[in-house]
Amino acid sequence: MLAVYSPMSVGDYCKALNENLIRVNEEYQRNAGIWASYARSFFIESILLEYPIPKIFLYSKVDLRTRTTVKEIVDGQQRSHTLQQFYNKKFKLSMNIETEDLRGKNYTQLSEEYQSTFLSYSLPIDEFRGVQPSQIQESFRRMNASNVPLNDEEQRNAKFQGPFKWFVQRVAQRFSESLQAVGVFNRRDIVRMSDTRFYAEVIHSVLNGFVTTKGPQIDALYKRFNTTFEREDEFFSYLETGIESAIPLAAGGERELSRGYMFQSLALIAIDRQFNLGLKQQAVNAAPEVAAALQNGGMDMAILIDGLRDPESHPELTEFVNATKGTNVGRAKAVRFLYLDSAV
Repeated sequence: MLAVYSPMSVGDYCKALNENLIRVNEEYQRNAGIWASYARSFFIESILLEYPIPKIFLYSKVDLRTRTTVKEIVDGQQRSHTLQQFYNKKFKLSMNIETEDLRGKNYTQLSEEYQSTFLSYSLPIDEFRGVQPSQIQESFRRMNASNVPLNDEEQRNAKFQGPFKWFVQRVAQRFSESLQAVGVFNRRDIVRMSDTRFYAEVIHSVLNGFVTTKGPQIDALYKRFNTTFEREDEFFSYLETGIESAIPLAAGGERELSRGYMFQSLALIAIDRQFNLGLKQQAVNAAPEVAAALQNGGMDMAILIDGLRDPESHPELTEFVNATKGTNVGRAKAVRFLYLDSAV
């Protein structure tokens, strides 16, 4: 066996890092300090809440100069650096993490219970012993070759490490279980990060109105806020208002309203009404004939749902039914918004 499972407590691991018994091998790892503040906080919060984390891989070798055994970090430098920095009281946790008791605190400010949890947490470590570097490289090549290809959202999550990525993770932590409960997402959607696309699309619509959104548009959103994202709290309020307002409608048991694109429209309606962002006027501008047809009277939600179930019985709803097909097309978004706004 090339690698031996050798778990180690965080306390022992950080002590070994401080004593230079565990070191970075830059042939394997990029420079430390790349993770953004929220990334570090999210990772430490996961430790303190005792969630599992990915394995750290070490390479054990004899240092002939010092006649001691040292361990080099093959994979896990960012995690190791973050653990060491928190252990050494070098940073405070973000004020935006979900666990209120942990916000803004460094290690010494934690309760004794949390300190004990941090120090005793068992790190999953695989240790290569008595092997050549070429064998380590081959081991990782084989592990990577058998991985399931990443979907667009997983690739985006891996590519971007700025504040917007971590904002989306914060939102997902807060709302994804609630959206699963009402059928907007299933468990697989959440595991494969499909929910993160939903949150990003809502923010994209708030910023850009009813335009077609594909992968490049969402990438551009992440790039725009990959260095700074000063409106985080503002956009969190938008999503909180929209999602919490739309959940009771989707929870009514009508599957049509819990489809992601329909739920998104309901959320945007609530956001626009609460914060007066001008989204309705943008929808009117994008589909003026639809807005004119709806001007004389409100739609009934039950009729809209029946129109989706039996389109032939509701020819007057053809425009609305068609707008549920090209779900990410700008005009379709505007039409859905106008019909649902009239019915809510």
